Amino acid sequence: MNDSVLTVDNLSVSFRRTEQGVEQVTDVVQEVGFELHAGETLALVGESGSGKSLTALSILQLLPYPHAFHRTGSILYKSTELAGADQKTLERIRGNDISMIFQEPMTALNPLHLIEKQIGESLALHQNLEGQKAHEEILSLLEKVGIDDPKTRTRSYPHQLSGGQRQRVMIAMALANRPDILLADEPTTALDVTVQSRILSLLKSLQASENLGILLITHDLNMVRKFADRIMVMHNGRLVEKGKTETVFAHPQHAHTRELIEAEPPVRVTPEESSESILLGEDIKVWYPIKRGLLKRTVGHIKALNPATLELQAGRTLGVVGESGSGKTTLALALLRLIDYEGQIKLDGQLLGKSSGPAMMQIRRTMQVVFQDPYGSLSPRMSVADIVSEGLDAHRLMTDPADRDHEVIRMLEQVEIDPDVRFRYPHEFSGGQRQRIAIARALILKPKILFLDEPTSALDRTVQIQVLELLARLQKQYGMAYVFISHDLSVIRAIADEVMVMKAGDVVEQGDAGALFASPQHPYTQMLFEAAFEGISTSTVY
Repeated sequence: MNDSVLTVDNLSVSFRRTEQGVEQVTDVVQEVGFELHAGETLALVGESGSGKSLTALSILQLLPYPHAFHRTGSILYKSTELAGADQKTLERIRGNDISMIFQEPMTALNPLHLIEKQIGESLALHQNLEGQKAHEEILSLLEKVGIDDPKTRTRSYPHQLSGGQRQRVMIAMALANRPDILLADEPTTALDVTVQSRILSLLKSLQASENLGILLITHDLNMVRKFADRIMVMHNGRLVEKGKTETVFAHPQHAHTRELIEAEPPVRVTPEESSESILLGEDIKVWYPIKRGLLKRTVGHIKALNPATLELQAGRTLGVVGESGSGKTTLALALLRLIDYEGQIKLDGQLLGKSSGPAMMQIRRTMQVVFQDPYGSLSPRMSVADIVSEGLDAHRLMTDPADRDHEVIRMLEQVEIDPDVRFRYPHEFSGGQRQRIAIARALILKPKILFLDEPTSALDRTVQIQVLELLARLQKQYGMAYVFISHDLSVIRAIADEVMVMKAGDVVEQGDAGALFASPQHPYTQMLFEAAFEGISTSTVY
């Protein structure tokens, strides 16, 4: 084994908070220790809230000090102590010797700067690379991480990219200065299985050529099995098991490790009885015009969504799968009438295109959305109670404060969140808890259709299963229909009654979920299934 490039010894992380004038201290990471060697991949796994990301953030001293502090611990990068290091030392090492891929790219990227400027800042700071040479290096980095049309993307803002494209930009930024260590916090969370494979192959090749040490924080145990040399398992802020990957998977010693390895979403069983049709879409098309010249003449179109037809029944789930940029979210935005489209969309027999004013407001109540990134979709300045009741305010329902508070409590109980925490803020919750809060916000308006855009992609497998079970229970209780968008086929298999497979704006295959999973017909669908279900059992059912 190569020499150690990172040594963490007896690390603790604690947080101070003041309530009613009394300071309270919470210990969230305790006595963590490990070594990372050059050229190896060390995986850190555990449930949401187990302390994985806090451990990684401690390495570069990115916690909110002084509210956060370390009671004990040493963090050595080669011979440099990082725990308590001065700002000049940290600025020299961050992004140069040690880089980090953050879990939530939309919050990590600056919304006011073009992609080229954001990558270029790192090159200018650490390599004095500017102008044409920097531009060429940026294009090369974007090509390496699989960004289509990198010249155009360099002139884009983060909000103009899909979730998968933003994640790839983050990876390009992290690799720009050829670091010794890469801290990868859920680096492929927002990516479909085919792009995951390309990114992991890229990281492996760079690791081999640059002797790169990778600390991989992830909930994807299939990725860990294929990619990691060693594995560490965290639970409640402590390391409960560590060892060689093949040994831990073959003979897990700790009960929590066994629980993580055995966790797999069950297979959905569609009810035999048919339901009434609630949503119909006929030949829905979204093409964006490309306008150039002084007179802004249309010279072409970006074909975001080619004609698609669907039917959604009450109490049923349509699963929409495909690569990043395939048109999944565009389809959902068109169905919600949030973007212009061609074709016909009917909700309960009513044409959406002809609805406006009060009628459209009523339709908005019946169709609600749960977004991919709960941290980005929940206002950091609003308490949980205000977030959940936001829809009531918008539609002027339950103006009595006591009635509104009672309804918020009921909704939080429905999604299994303790109502006593309703006056706290989103940053005080784990990813899984934030997603439950987002579901409660959508549920409070009693919608007929719930659109779920990658709602479990940022969650570890055990929490994913809990959220899927919650959604199944709520669907049965309220009779809601779901449009569930995901790149994770095991999640789609657990929730969907019908599946629509999309590629480059086209619907390449569509049909009953059971039949499609048993015998996919299109080569693209077959490729996705082979990548997603390699070595996974499909026997469990709800």
